[in-house]
Parts: sequence; structure tokens; C-alpha cells
Amino acid sequence: MGLGRLIQLNCGRLKRKLCSWLVERIDTASCTIELNGSKVELSGTSFSYIMGVSDGGIPLQLEGDKSRVAEYLDKFNATSSGINIKRLSDILRNCRKADDDFKVTFMLFTLCTILCSPIGVHISSSFLFSLIHSNCIRKMNWATFCFDRLMQGIIRYKEDKLAYVGGCVLYLEVKK
Repeated sequence: MGLGRLIQLNCGRLKRKLCSWLVERIDTASCTIELNGSKVELSGTSFSYIMGVSDGGIPLQLEGDKSRVAEYLDKFNATSSGINIKRLSDILRNCRKADDDFKVTFMLFTLCTILCSPIGVHISSSFLFSLIHSNCIRKMNWATFCFDRLMQGIIRYKEDKLAYVGGCVLYLEVKK
């Protein structure tokens, strides 16, 4: 599914103070972080390397005809807020086979909890447009997309003085 080494990440809970310190040192305009007087470039490529998530060449599709994803919208009890992470967790706990439904559910859960964490408990149902063809999941540009979402999350955090950063803050904390 293009998640490669993600499952092998050896990390515990996020260290909030460390993450906050790192986020404050990021220049989102140049996609760099200043550490000990040196600027380190941040990119989709480094995200891929550190998080073990691939870029397959196909941009994510986040729009489309809702009838194409209606079955999943019903299955996940999607609302205008999106898909609740608890619902995804419950479905995964009850999965008995690794079929297409499992792949879609697992990918949504992974996006919501690790790769593209929203500020709340819902993930946008628009991700379904990129997941409905499970054989193409690994071909999507996940690393670049998730990196871009993190940069957007940092911008919002700084400009809007939010309490939390949306996106994969874990990327900043993990060392390879």
C-alpha cells in the first residue's frame, strides 16, 4: 500500500514540548528548520525517507462524484464533519480479511492517526476519492501530500495561534 517502513517506526508518545520547539524553528516559506545555527531542508523526499511512506507518482484526488464513494460514506457513517476515527477503529477491530475494504479503512485510519492528523477526531471523507481503487493506493503521492499538509498545519498553527498542529508532527521528531 506504499507504507513500507511506517510500521517499523520505533517511537512512543509525541514529546509535546520538543514538537513545539521544533515547529517554532520551521520556516514554512523555505521549508527549512533551523537547528544549532544551521538550516536543514525539509521536503516530501525527506518525509518519505523518515516516515517510510512512498510517492508513487499520482497526485491525490480529493474531489469527485459522491456517488462513486457513496458505499464507503454509508459504511463509515460519514457526516459533514467527515469520518470519525472511532468508527474506523471499530471497523478495523472487526476485520477478518485483508480485502479492499480493509485497505481503504486501514489507510484512512493511518492518515487520521499518523500521516495527516487533523486537529479534531474526524478525517475528511474526500480522501475516499483517492482510495476507492485500492490497487492504486501505493501509486499515490502520499509523502508529498502529507508533507504539504504538515506545512499548511504549521502555518495555521502559527498564524491562527492554534493549540495543536494539524499534520504529521511525528516526522519532525523521528530520527533515522
